[in-house]
Amino acid sequence: MVICTVLSLSLFAAISVRGAIFQPYQIIEARQQNPSYDYIVVGAGIAGSTVASRLAENPSVTVLLIEAGPLDAGENFVTIPFFQGGAVGTKYDWNYTTVPQTNLNARPINIPAGKVVGGGSVLNGMIFQRGAAANYDSWEEMGNPGWNFKSLLPYFKKSETYSPPPADLAEKFNITSDPAGHGTSGPIFSTFPTYIQNDRKFFYAALNELGIPTEVDGAGSKGRALNGFWCPNTLHPTNMSRSYARTGYFNPASQKINFHVMLQQQVTKLIPKDSKKSPVTLVAVEFASSATSPRQTARATKEVIVSAGVIGSPRLLQLSGIGRKDLLQSLNIPILVDLPGVGSNYQDHGAAGVFGRFNNTPNDPAPSNPEELYLTNRTGPWTNSAPINLAFIPLRPTTAKDNADRLIKNIKSTNPASLLVPGTHSSVIAGYKKQREILAKHLSSLNTGVNEYAWGGPGGSIIVSVAHPLSRGFVEINSADPFVFPTIDVRYFSDPVDHEFSLIAFKFARRILAANVLKPFVPIESVPGASVATDDQLKAFIKNQWSTLFHSSCSNPMQPRKLGGVVDPDLKVYGTDNLRVIDASIFPLIPGSHTQATTYAVAEKGADLIKRAR
Repeated sequence: MVICTVLSLSLFAAISVRGAIFQPYQIIEARQQNPSYDYIVVGAGIAGSTVASRLAENPSVTVLLIEAGPLDAGENFVTIPFFQGGAVGTKYDWNYTTVPQTNLNARPINIPAGKVVGGGSVLNGMIFQRGAAANYDSWEEMGNPGWNFKSLLPYFKKSETYSPPPADLAEKFNITSDPAGHGTSGPIFSTFPTYIQNDRKFFYAALNELGIPTEVDGAGSKGRALNGFWCPNTLHPTNMSRSYARTGYFNPASQKINFHVMLQQQVTKLIPKDSKKSPVTLVAVEFASSATSPRQTARATKEVIVSAGVIGSPRLLQLSGIGRKDLLQSLNIPILVDLPGVGSNYQDHGAAGVFGRFNNTPNDPAPSNPEELYLTNRTGPWTNSAPINLAFIPLRPTTAKDNADRLIKNIKSTNPASLLVPGTHSSVIAGYKKQREILAKHLSSLNTGVNEYAWGGPGGSIIVSVAHPLSRGFVEINSADPFVFPTIDVRYFSDPVDHEFSLIAFKFARRILAANVLKPFVPIESVPGASVATDDQLKAFIKNQWSTLFHSSCSNPMQPRKLGGVVDPDLKVYGTDNLRVIDASIFPLIPGSHTQATTYAVAEKGADLIKRAR
């Protein structure tokens, strides 16, 4: 595999200037920093790299980006699609773990989070997918003017350079695109692998047989990420390497003289000008390379932008005295802003799967030389990463009408406080109540998919996920020491309706695999297997298998303060005048999608909001 490591390092030589790795970087040590910067951005993940690079486009401002992790070294598991996911559990991962999950047989769940320049775009499966239009319209319904699908579409496009698949593949698999929905000059490349197995098209044929249509483009201008659709990957169209926040945003920005970067430095606290004055003005950030290293500071004259991620951002706010009053008092942390929503509202897509094989495969024999194909002409199985065949199907086509009506009624009638942690602040309860009203409306319609189905072939396997979970978890510090991990509790299935939705997903996945169009291939289910047949047996199996789909979101929600919100529609933290949070933690409701593309779009819009304000 030595040759592959060399390959992965050299791949970027073939990438255009927008994606190239440049030297030297404006990477500095703490002693080399400027006396102050206009903007300090905390975290160089998807959002932080995007925001910092866009701010640095103005040569008259100075930007400091601080990241707790290193640069990647161009490993195969970073650059080559086939090896995606290999960065999980390495030094590029924070390696967070939840508390034992009460409703998952007391199993703790590992929560990957990027600790590397590029963040989650280094660790993820490269799926580049948006939610349906209604998913983002619901954000506006939560009290956020200007945050709807129409307003976000330009930012989805701004982040992307889309290339349709080669004509022969498009014709063979009927992959269609809506050009009006895609970007043509953004920093992140998206396209399809050059190698697609035949079984992929039968997924859509099986869905069609069950009355589920295939959309023209899940990322089209109409926001039709519903039913079945083809999904591109964050993939460079010529050299078939991962396109991610480092190559797209960070590398070009790092050549600018007004852009400085400090790596492997963890921000430990936000420092106010006057802790007794309201609104709070931040003037500096404190940071250190380890728990035993001396604390140092960097000064900001305009704004501090926290993009430390769904776990890291609420953690940093709480350590700085911004959060729930009783939590901060219990740890003797001086209170800057009593903001109960910080760390609340945590949402994630849990997932499990129906796994099997075809006894009579529709696929051509796999190439015997995948490494050579990739090395020589960037074709073959190594161009494949995560599933490109997705379906987000509304509730009513997947279960009986009376069952759907029962579940929607349950969402509407259940007391929200009974589903949250005892002692939850009244504002957070009010926000959760409003969210449930919005979700009940959308989930009872055909504009929102209740569950995701991802074709995991070859072999007749389907990964299922609850697209719009009603369960709410939390992130909260348990120590004033910034190097102690916070308490993380996703609280999967704390609303039993989510467990019911997962049951519907499993049963419908089995219906897909039993479709007449797949019968010639003789699908055999190995997991959970024919012995798991009743609803009770399936629900027990799900509780034992359910885990994260790596879509942590929503822990600093953008919604009114009286509804437990943390940031306003300008992404400014309530009670402050120059602090923003810009990352996936500000989602009020998790979209029915893989979250990468939405995070890029939010960061692009956030950068524009900062520019307009200044």
